[in-house]
Amino acid sequence: TDILRRGEAVVSTQSTGTKHNDAGKLVAAICASPAVALNAFKLNQGRRLTCYPALAVRLDGNYTYSTDRVVVDGNMVTSQGPGTAIEFGMQLLECLKGKEAADDVAKHFLHTR
Repeated sequence: TDILRRGEAVVSTQSTGTKHNDAGKLVAAICASPAVALNAFKLNQGRRLTCYPALAVRLDGNYTYSTDRVVVDGNMVTSQGPGTAIEFGMQLLECLKGKEAADDVAKHFLHTR
């Protein structure tokens, strides 16, 4: 039953993610999730993205892989992993609230953008 629950969660996540993406809403993924979830769900194939570098081979040519720490392509924001999490968060904030808001928060985080 644990496997069934996990399977149901994946189907639910895929359905929600696809509806969210189809509505043009922001799609964000970090670390392994761009290579695992976005690729499995076939969201925004052909776009530029990044992921944990060792998992780039799992993209199977479905995306244009970038070595950038954070990548924005349309409504999709991706990042490489834990070491890029603050940059990822600041980019998400910029997408949602604008550059000024992101710069203000970054300043309080002692983070240079």
